[in-house]
Amino acid sequence: MESVGRFADGVEDKANFSRSRGDFALGIYPTIEDMTVRKRLPNGPPPNLYPERSTRFAVLTAVVDRSGRGGTGKVKAAFEEVAARYADHGLHLSWPVSAEIVSMAIMGATKSKDSSHTLFVSVRAVESGLLDGLIAHEMGHMLRTESGHPSHSAEVFRALSREVRIPRAAEGAFGQAFNHIQDIYADDLAFLVFATDSDDRAYEFFSGWIEGNATMRGRNRWKNVGLAATNGFALGNLVRHGRLSKGDPLWDRAHAFDREAGLEVVGALANFYANLPENPTPDTFVGQVKALATVMTQAASS
Repeated sequence: MESVGRFADGVEDKANFSRSRGDFALGIYPTIEDMTVRKRLPNGPPPNLYPERSTRFAVLTAVVDRSGRGGTGKVKAAFEEVAARYADHGLHLSWPVSAEIVSMAIMGATKSKDSSHTLFVSVRAVESGLLDGLIAHEMGHMLRTESGHPSHSAEVFRALSREVRIPRAAEGAFGQAFNHIQDIYADDLAFLVFATDSDDRAYEFFSGWIEGNATMRGRNRWKNVGLAATNGFALGNLVRHGRLSKGDPLWDRAHAFDREAGLEVVGALANFYANLPENPTPDTFVGQVKALATVMTQAASS
């Protein structure tokens, strides 16, 4: 076993950058530095600017279409709708937010830095029926960052770099599993916003994710453990919010992945994500991350 290594170097950036994967997955994946992102974004039409109102709550200050496909009005309307839903629960962003529509493989991302947020929205998200859900998820990350929640705190990440130990071969898989911890806390807020919706898009999102992971299984054991962690996150998130019964066939699909990969870990991972404490202290959060490292390392070595 060795120190977190490159995972530790990257985890501090996770306080500033979150990403949401495609295929309906809600995730934060390894950091892309802000300048790297911007170099890859083509120039587009000039931004639609929205003057700040005289309020203590943040507003969307601009929407920039860097894709050339349009959709600034749609993003603005969806953002304001989601912000209003959060406001109904007494939740408000305090930092200004700008949005950029970009051509990217993932669904969306958020960069939080210098007391401001940049929301990146993919063309796919704009043109789908998933835009409000994506924005709700990303806004959950913004709220967690502003509140200093341990899952989104740079200070806590520094403690993790000192105290969490994983094999170097596990960095990718464990980094992905750690991202899902952050997603749980963002989705605790996003689920609150959409709790009264009559449809159940979340179940469709995560069931599609588990189905997709079955085709990604390989011979690398740590890669398979990482995929099992995403399955555990999907199941645990649905259980946490009362969207999955014990007899649901989704469990069978996730267990089938484990069997075919020679693992027996998805149940423990689903339980881990489903039961993360809502408001952990920094020390408790570090302990949870260490527990996740232990579960995954044991699964990989068994």
